[in-house]
Amino acid sequence: MCERTVRRIAAPVLLAVALTLVSACGGSDSDAQQPSPSPTRPQGTSTTPVRLPVPDGFDATRGWSTKASPETPDVQAGSSGFPLVAVAPRSNLVVQAAEDASRVQAYDLATGKVAWTFTPAALSDARTGVFVMTVGGREQVLLARQGKTSGDGLNQSAPTVTVDIIPARSPAKATAAHHLDLPVPSDQALSFAASDSGFLVGAADDGTYSQATVIDPATGAKRSVTAKDVTVSGCGGSTCTLSATPAFATSAGVVSTYEQTTGCDQWGNRSGQPCTTGFQVGDAWTSTTTAPRGMHTGIPLAVTGKYLIAAWHTSDSQTDQPALSADSKTTFTVQDLATGKTIASVSCTSTDPLTLQPGSAQSSTRISANGRYLVSGQTAFDLNSRTGHCYTSSASSKGINFTAVGDDGTAYGLIHTGDASDASSLYGRLPIAPDGTDSTEQGARVDLAAGSAKALSEAAEVPIYLAASDGVFRTGDVLAVYARR
Repeated sequence: MCERTVRRIAAPVLLAVALTLVSACGGSDSDAQQPSPSPTRPQGTSTTPVRLPVPDGFDATRGWSTKASPETPDVQAGSSGFPLVAVAPRSNLVVQAAEDASRVQAYDLATGKVAWTFTPAALSDARTGVFVMTVGGREQVLLARQGKTSGDGLNQSAPTVTVDIIPARSPAKATAAHHLDLPVPSDQALSFAASDSGFLVGAADDGTYSQATVIDPATGAKRSVTAKDVTVSGCGGSTCTLSATPAFATSAGVVSTYEQTTGCDQWGNRSGQPCTTGFQVGDAWTSTTTAPRGMHTGIPLAVTGKYLIAAWHTSDSQTDQPALSADSKTTFTVQDLATGKTIASVSCTSTDPLTLQPGSAQSSTRISANGRYLVSGQTAFDLNSRTGHCYTSSASSKGINFTAVGDDGTAYGLIHTGDASDASSLYGRLPIAPDGTDSTEQGARVDLAAGSAKALSEAAEVPIYLAASDGVFRTGDVLAVYARR
């Protein structure tokens, strides 16, 4: 049985695996094509593909596939985890890293041919993540690893974090344009926070990092960032100085969050001016200057391209974390990353309480290749008409966490099923099943133009990326690209 785990652009182990070029032979059922009992691998370079059960909008007999391995989960809120697959849309590549960090390969998205291979320096006990970032119109592949250096007769093995930055458009034998070795504190577990234009390494605490290292994916430059005082206007009806803590990095600068705890109604009983919870984007703008009317709590959820996605509602008690719930509406906005100008917004409620934390929706935020449709967490936006739609839970339906969106407004996602874990109660975070187990999340297809959603068959996989002609699929043991019908 195929594992149904969809991971934050997670990926395959490459252990001398030959790519599987798919022959053109027909056949599908109404909703999910049935997998072959086991992949047949005849001799030669052209082999029978692994046929995953996919929605009827895809043809599992046309495309290519290769092996994959489960990724290592990271339970820290705001962490990007350790994905082993990433898509470079401008370069038309699917990039995958070996689970043991021994190799990275980039495949042509359409044909499956190997475009380049990168071999990093050896690292033992490695946890590996691969990310694609775009700065100045150029895509860079960032390989981040946590592990141990090799000891020798003189020097002992030591913990380290290494980062290699490889241009997406590289020759067949790729080399890193930049290599960095970062110190590892002995008393802290580090996490990676990646957007599509910035990378941050540090110890996560509810989606923020009091001390972290930010790496510029274009130049390889690194700098330390810490919590710092910022002057906030519109703070409880006046101006105040608050401590802002880094959450994630973007092309517009580090996004930091702050919270007012004194001189305001911190218990939420309307005994004074509302407390302000918000964020600052680099040195460009703060949330209080762009907040919707009456909204004193702002949480930066994700960034994609030139847009930042935020959640807003009225001031909360300082004893409670901001949450999407049925008690009051939460407004979700798409904002210009450089200026803070609101592009589109929608107000939602949810019968499933979901905690809103900085960066929590980064794993489920996507934008279509033509730039028209944007999905984030359980919301979707048409940026041309500047409208939004909620796909949150209600008395009659469950919420949908998005995984992919296409130029035609067709989107896919996983139906949210909450459990007792902190990860499942985080808004917008895609579920991660422990290694070696199957995930039980059922998929859904959404027509954003019509505002309608339909559950897929329980067996059907959902894509993690949609190109104009293909869809990228990822399970615990297979990475596949199938043609769209």
